[in-house]
Amino acid sequence: MMQVNSKLKKILDRDGYLRIKNILNFNKDLKPILNDMEYVMDNLVNKFAPRHMRKKVFKYDFKRKYTYISKLNIYDLDQHFNTRLPRDNVKKDSDYFASQSLWNLINHKKILDVVEQLLGSEILSNPVQNTRIKQPESKLPRRSVHDGLSGRTPWHQDAAVLSSVGQRLTDMVTVWIPFTKTTKNNGCMITVKEINKLGLLNHVSGYKGQVEIKGSKLLDKFKPIFLEANVGDIIILHKHSIHCSLPNRSNDFRISADLRYNRAGTPSGRKPLPNFYVRSRNKKNITIHNYKQWISLWEKAKNKCIPRKYAFKYPLPTFKNSKRDLARLI
Repeated sequence: MMQVNSKLKKILDRDGYLRIKNILNFNKDLKPILNDMEYVMDNLVNKFAPRHMRKKVFKYDFKRKYTYISKLNIYDLDQHFNTRLPRDNVKKDSDYFASQSLWNLINHKKILDVVEQLLGSEILSNPVQNTRIKQPESKLPRRSVHDGLSGRTPWHQDAAVLSSVGQRLTDMVTVWIPFTKTTKNNGCMITVKEINKLGLLNHVSGYKGQVEIKGSKLLDKFKPIFLEANVGDIIILHKHSIHCSLPNRSNDFRISADLRYNRAGTPSGRKPLPNFYVRSRNKKNITIHNYKQWISLWEKAKNKCIPRKYAFKYPLPTFKNSKRDLARLI
């Protein structure tokens, strides 16, 4: 196993998070993704909006247009903007968000330069990835308030959503990317320093089957770190960092993406979803060179998932006994 001894790696292992400023450029790196999301919105308007409203809605800006389509009762709306296949009941027409602009972000040199300091030079894109469009909570239907993609995200560790093998063996980091300035008021993430040193904790099934740390109310007595960030910054999370997101109490949107990368030689924890080299000292390891090849990987994965009930699974509770319960470790 390659040993990584960078300064960033030591801080991540100590604190569980890193805040790195001015890595990305909004107009060059992030706005193209928002443009592609708006293209998806236009398609949904064309498909689901009443005919007499379409011309008017097409002229709305991003936020107003998304607010409009969120009221159209579109089944699993968030999935149209999410960067992976749904967890269960994948069908031939199951949608997911995958654009040239997103491919460019996954392969962004400055992001990979940071990740290399944490995982080493042999890096794979990990399919545990999401995009999140979070409206003001006051505009959300009640059923979405505690939905992690559109509302609040419960306390959890990212390693908990890997397969049993992945939970044991995957060397992974999360790169969290804000598309809008993220503050306490609009629902930034919060974490607790150094609890990552406890390792993987027991998780249970929460709202709508979301992964949630067992006994997470115990975390209320710890001082939270508010992971506020400006556009262009990235936040790195250790796979055992405990974190959640606050409610968006502002009158504006909070939009973000969370990408993940794992060290080559460790499993993705999400078979059969795509897991491929994005950086290597051996150029022969780089077999996915462009957007079309990347999409082909996802379509092949989709066909493998269609016969299954679940595209991917992870154990809940994480552990059958209580030895790894938060209450027994703090």
